[in-house]
Amino acid sequence: MIMFRFYHILIIGLFFAVPVRAQDVVLSEEQHILANQLRTYLNDMKTLQGSFAQITSTGVYSDGKFFLSRPGKMRLIYNPPTKAEIVVRKGTIIYHDKEFRQVTYYPLSATPLAVLLQEKISFDKDVRLVDVVKRPGVIEMTMVEREDAGMGSVTLVFSDAPLALRKWSITDAQGIVTTVALLNPIAGNKIDSKIFEFTDPKYNEMNN
Repeated sequence: MIMFRFYHILIIGLFFAVPVRAQDVVLSEEQHILANQLRTYLNDMKTLQGSFAQITSTGVYSDGKFFLSRPGKMRLIYNPPTKAEIVVRKGTIIYHDKEFRQVTYYPLSATPLAVLLQEKISFDKDVRLVDVVKRPGVIEMTMVEREDAGMGSVTLVFSDAPLALRKWSITDAQGIVTTVALLNPIAGNKIDSKIFEFTDPKYNEMNN
């Protein structure tokens, strides 16, 4: 039951439904120019915080607050009735099911969203571009991990005037697409480091 709940709430899909043959993708010069603009924006972005709305292609909806600090830190606190939070720190994803007092740990490196938390994104070393699409007011960039394209895929969605991260989408092994929209995000403000601290409730029980 707990794992079922986890796979329906987790915004960071662990595997891509159909491995992408990234080596077969050839992007145009215009696409590379756009991608480099987005990479510069992401590399310059140190903090981001606000509210989010999450929906899966199966119709499961949830929302809450998020805090992101690059490199490597993120916290998502879900609003009721969802009783959960996700903390990313020290290369680990921590999923805390508050209702069942269950904590599950996953390596950040095993998720496609890890690219968003890297200190510097490199298309030559870390990730491979799959697609860059520009539509009126919107730019979408899809990436896979360079060493293991089948591990996962993430699509980042930006507004282009001004340029800002607005959304990301993950596709999991079951083909379920999870989309997270950022609502009124604030970039650049200092975030208290305590936001990313986490103590396993079982640890507290053992020491009380």
